[in-house]
Amino acid sequence: MNLGPVIKSSDRGASMILLATALFMLLGASAIAVDFAAMRADRSIDQKVTDSAAAAGSLAAFSAAGPTAGQKACETALAYVENNANAIDSLDDSGCAPPAFSTTCDPTMADFLTVFSGRFTITVTYPVPDTDPMMTSGILGVTTSQPVVASDGDPCERVGVEMSAIHQGLFSQLLGFDQGTTTVRTVATAFLPDEGGVPLNLLVLDRFGCQAILVQGNGGVSVNAVINEAGTGLLAGIAASDSDGSAGCTADGVIDIDGSNGVLRADGPLGCANQTGIGTVGGFFSGFGCGDIQVLAPGTPGCNLPACTAGAGGANPPNPEPTALPGRLTRAPIDHRYNCWGNYASPPAGVIWAVDALTAPEQDIPGCTDGTAANIYDLINTVGQSGKAGGLAWVADLGKACNVLADETATVGSGSRPIFVDCDNFIVEGDVAINGRNVIFKGNVEVKSQGSLEIQSPAGNPGWTFFRDGTFTKGGQSSLSIQYNAVYLSKTSSIDIAGGGNGALVWIAPDSGPFDDLALWSDSPFTHFWAGQGQLQMEGVFFTPWALADYSGTSGQNQTEAQWVAYRLLARGQGLLVIKPEFGRAVTFNFDPRTTLIR
Repeated sequence: MNLGPVIKSSDRGASMILLATALFMLLGASAIAVDFAAMRADRSIDQKVTDSAAAAGSLAAFSAAGPTAGQKACETALAYVENNANAIDSLDDSGCAPPAFSTTCDPTMADFLTVFSGRFTITVTYPVPDTDPMMTSGILGVTTSQPVVASDGDPCERVGVEMSAIHQGLFSQLLGFDQGTTTVRTVATAFLPDEGGVPLNLLVLDRFGCQAILVQGNGGVSVNAVINEAGTGLLAGIAASDSDGSAGCTADGVIDIDGSNGVLRADGPLGCANQTGIGTVGGFFSGFGCGDIQVLAPGTPGCNLPACTAGAGGANPPNPEPTALPGRLTRAPIDHRYNCWGNYASPPAGVIWAVDALTAPEQDIPGCTDGTAANIYDLINTVGQSGKAGGLAWVADLGKACNVLADETATVGSGSRPIFVDCDNFIVEGDVAINGRNVIFKGNVEVKSQGSLEIQSPAGNPGWTFFRDGTFTKGGQSSLSIQYNAVYLSKTSSIDIAGGGNGALVWIAPDSGPFDDLALWSDSPFTHFWAGQGQLQMEGVFFTPWALADYSGTSGQNQTEAQWVAYRLLARGQGLLVIKPEFGRAVTFNFDPRTTLIR
């Protein structure tokens, strides 16, 4: 049977087509890989640019602090992008001026500016609120939110920089992929670190107000030079104000000297250009006016609004005239030494009755994360709601009177249990001595003229004294001695130290233990009155962050070895208060701001 010719097929053509297709796909994948690698490399470079820009911007905002913080942050960040991004020739920063960035920082509202340069889009944000999208993680592939922690700082100390770039494909265009876009962002925060630094003499913490340091009358305040840690020379005495002067300082500056004879002076090592006299500190010669007076508010250098106003038509400025503070010092170094707590806006259970939670923006501080004990909170919890803390009651247990008369003596010796003075009004007209004991006062304490109250622990074995409520009053002729005891004043307590005549005040901080160097910690918002004494010895840290410290001098000079940190300071009368802390008995503050990348 003839089936006809046999037709033979061949796969050679199909194989060529498959091979060509495979080669095209391989080349396409390679092209995409090459372009993708280039995009990743460019993205890495852009990330370094935003890192440096955000860091520089946060430092600029921190240093400016006041009405120009946002503008300075924006201008600085854009300058860093311009200088570090090779593909960008110039950026227009004229839009950084208000109203793009408000002159008042609202921590809940982000201001931003977006500028364009070729294929780049750059956005600068200040402040960066906790809820801002920039506070989420910037890691590729991570879409979950990143919780805000204490070390993230305050929104008004954060600057965010975002950069988007369009990338043209070199090879992948063959497959129809013309371009791709990458976006990177960085948030940085600036801060003054706790470690290192120098002891300052006087710090007022009011963040916004005028007359944070007010001098009236013929007296005033002198901050002495401080002997250095090695004991080989002098450091500049420092008075500083954290106020940015934004609360309407149009007539009176943050530093205000009323009258023609008021004094605010900072001394330092001998030989400065504006030296007006010579003194001595511990055997070293110091120069009057050779220290530092630093103010956050603009108007420095010099005594200009809103930083400073001088009495007598401007003829009596501080000596030396103020210079710019690099950023808010805040109360954090003291808090972190004595009460390291992760969230100061929410104290632990059991302490609300004794302290107010810290709320932004008045006294907000960074939380503490280094694990140091919360010693103040521990003390409050130790005393507890009842106040007795397992101690011996002055009246109920010891049978002593709430009114110690002029011809009477009441003495309690050392022991392991605290003394609970269970008196609504404890009046000292005679002599009272409580030695070697922790002490808790229930209510008002008044040491009347000619009376004497001594609370003393031995050196090397310090104690504490706790005021639960009421006013602690010292009469002008009376004697008050608190030695090697840390004193705590609750938010419902206050202090009124009157001076004059032969009155004596000896107040020495502990020399060891959890409250080493802490003479007074006050959570009270009430004015604390201080006055010159016939005999005055104050040694250690006096910390009254919510209260106005009102010093009323009479005549002459009253010298303290104290470090004063208060909400505000008023010096009036005829006397001169000299503040001269010892290096080893003061909390140090750092004047060199740092920055860290947080997102």
